[in-house]
Amino acid sequence: MTQKEKDMLFAEIPGNNKVKQELISSVKKGRIAHAQLFLGKPGNAKLALAIAYAQFLNCEHKKEDDSCNNCHSCLMYNQLSHPDLHIIFPVLKINKIKHPISENFITQWRELILENPYASLQDWYHHLGVENKQGAIYKDEARDLQKKLTLKNYESVFRIILIWMPEKMNHVTANKLLKLIEEPPKGTYILMVSEEDEQILPTIISRIQIIKNKQFNDLDVASFLQKEKGVSNEKAGALAINAKGNMNKAIQLCV
Repeated sequence: MTQKEKDMLFAEIPGNNKVKQELISSVKKGRIAHAQLFLGKPGNAKLALAIAYAQFLNCEHKKEDDSCNNCHSCLMYNQLSHPDLHIIFPVLKINKIKHPISENFITQWRELILENPYASLQDWYHHLGVENKQGAIYKDEARDLQKKLTLKNYESVFRIILIWMPEKMNHVTANKLLKLIEEPPKGTYILMVSEEDEQILPTIISRIQIIKNKQFNDLDVASFLQKEKGVSNEKAGALAINAKGNMNKAIQLCV
């Protein structure tokens, strides 16, 4: 498996069994909230869970408790390149880009997240080589998304809008997206992934279902480090204690 491809499955995410079961059950029962916020502290499973959930929604041959990981849709999700998956995240006014939107940075974002789905906002800025600047989700993003939503779905039943760090939306962007969040087009689901919900407009918060994600326990972190990073049992245990439930910190401590 290359760096640009990764299994985006529930099974690949340590712990979080209760949340996984609730997400899977919502799909099976057809009780899917049109807008959901995956909320949690840095380094927990919120983004990984949102991606696994999106993949499960569009999987063509769902298993009892996960995506099949073999159908065309799943293979596209393994590269975060499904045409009906629209990803929005904070960007910066760099490289002489006049209208900064996520699409201009999507290749770099995929590289980072496929390597580490627990990465932080600072990791993202570092990946772009601009640690000293702060990104935002600008009004151009709302305009671009609204244009895309006038088109039909490319190939899947559901279209997913994944917004990573919606707290970085400025007020103009947030207000432009408010109506969409309140009433998305049929077959469109909005999944937000946030660390600071108090920075999101209350009018948006009131219109979405919140899914709170706890930090990993030490056993989950240690097991992950052993399996994915080849760390010894003793070292993995020590790193897990030091990381305090933050998987991203644990991964960085391995380096």
